Amino acid sequence: MDGINTLAGYDMVLTLSQNTINYQFEQLHKLNVIQKKWGVLAGNIEKNGAEKSFHISNEDENFKKKLNDWINIQDEISKAKAANDWSKVGELINRAENEKINFNFGWDTNLAAPVITIKEKESHSLLLEIRFKKGKLYYKEESIAPVKIYELKDTVYAFNVPIGQLEVNKKSMVLNTGGQVTKIIRESGLTEQDFTIESLFLNFENANISIFDKNKSTFPDNASKEFSRAVEEYFNLMIKNSENPYVLGYGVRRKKIKATEKAMFQPTSLGFTTSYSSHLKKAGMFSGLNFLMMLNDTKSPTTPTAGILPQSILELEKDITSTTDGVFAIRKEHFSHYIDSLDTYVEEVFKKLEGVEIKQSFTDGIMEAERDDKKVDDTIVTKYTVVRQEISGNDGVSVKISYEISINIEVKVHAWFVEVGKKTLSTSGQYTKDALDKAGRKGRLDFIIKAGKTGRFDLEHLFEKPIVAFDENPDLFGNGFLKDLLKVLTLIVVWVAVVIEGIVNQIAVDLGKESVVDNDKLLQQLNSIDVLNQTNKIILPLGNVYTFKNLRIVEDKGIVAYDIGYAPVVQK
Repeated sequence: MDGINTLAGYDMVLTLSQNTINYQFEQLHKLNVIQKKWGVLAGNIEKNGAEKSFHISNEDENFKKKLNDWINIQDEISKAKAANDWSKVGELINRAENEKINFNFGWDTNLAAPVITIKEKESHSLLLEIRFKKGKLYYKEESIAPVKIYELKDTVYAFNVPIGQLEVNKKSMVLNTGGQVTKIIRESGLTEQDFTIESLFLNFENANISIFDKNKSTFPDNASKEFSRAVEEYFNLMIKNSENPYVLGYGVRRKKIKATEKAMFQPTSLGFTTSYSSHLKKAGMFSGLNFLMMLNDTKSPTTPTAGILPQSILELEKDITSTTDGVFAIRKEHFSHYIDSLDTYVEEVFKKLEGVEIKQSFTDGIMEAERDDKKVDDTIVTKYTVVRQEISGNDGVSVKISYEISINIEVKVHAWFVEVGKKTLSTSGQYTKDALDKAGRKGRLDFIIKAGKTGRFDLEHLFEKPIVAFDENPDLFGNGFLKDLLKVLTLIVVWVAVVIEGIVNQIAVDLGKESVVDNDKLLQQLNSIDVLNQTNKIILPLGNVYTFKNLRIVEDKGIVAYDIGYAPVVQK
């Protein structure tokens, strides 16, 4: 399968597990951002011929008194009705309206943290469980009915909620996410006006709250109708009048990017879906919310199946312990752009070497360079062939991009301007003589992308120096020619060593830990691994920092993937 199918038409996908989202909701609940208590009395009053809703919360100092007054007056109304004393009924109803205790329902209950479930064949909605620890629901069926009181201990109301997406400003973001956004903006050198922040949230306004899941819901006896109505009215009343705390995450993206400012991989759109999985019978671990991203101003796909992944990419996790919160994946063909940048960098390293001329830039993974040298009349032509090897990354720990360096040296010896012999040395040569005392060996330059100490991916390198030796047995050259050849041999040995050391030193400076002398934007991008560190553009409400691990190429899926762990602000 290629990457476009694995990621359902998108370029990059970050999938966070159902368990991770529920953990976030648990922490939001501990902070009382998602309310720990429902305490409200709500009703309607007639004003200018129209009914208008009103309510008081449990923060009102008269909450308990008004609750008891409402219960008592409804009992009186019910008794007057039973006695057919309708004038008394009318008098009591007017009194209830004047005292503003003509409520329709009331909640006085403590809640556990809400729980979401990702459902099979539902790609744009979640099942939300509102869990009641203890307390009571108060409900009046009609104006002359008594208040029914229902015990709510260990009851659950579960219903389907669509996921909404809305552009927001930084100030309206939940909790400490603003600090992370500020950091992203500050490090980019831009202002808030250059960014768009999009929120993914549970969209109660478009939810049919009254339709509940019968398998997941548990009601007080004979109270399904009253319970569902009261839950619906509560959400309609409270969510519309406050910031929605049921936030799944935020996406941060640049509005406009100049061609000269574009990062190697710049997400320019954000979408979402969900993926259900029963893998290993652990739906909470392998079902997830997908943050879908496109690159380089490419529009999101619009087919009916766009973003509906054929398989949850959480099933591709290498680490299935509780330390893993999700998986980030990019199509392998896009990752190849990063490889192109490494090619460019390697080519630049050779260009900076004195006297080296690039004869062929990287084409199909092959670059050729040459240096021409002379000692008196003798000529030395050194040819470099650099071949990028197959990318390896199936160990699940790192991705390695390797370059094999071959050297071929042609030496022409002259006497009185006449060529008297020509011999070659190379990294394939097996014959040694004097200073060239080791058999030839191709060089190897490895770039290794692996998890760094600071919770991101770093670029490291290894360099195995090439060794040149004679392609023919020098003892058979003849004493005269060999004597002439040895005159330039020292130059060959020294110059090859200088070039190799030049490569080593340049890379060490460019990618070293202590300093970067050459402030090349390309090298900054390479060293930052921008292609892989896009995760910080997706922010969870309570997250501090991502940690990355297990970078790998998943060949049969056509993607490059890694596991992520998310370090939240833990509330106790």
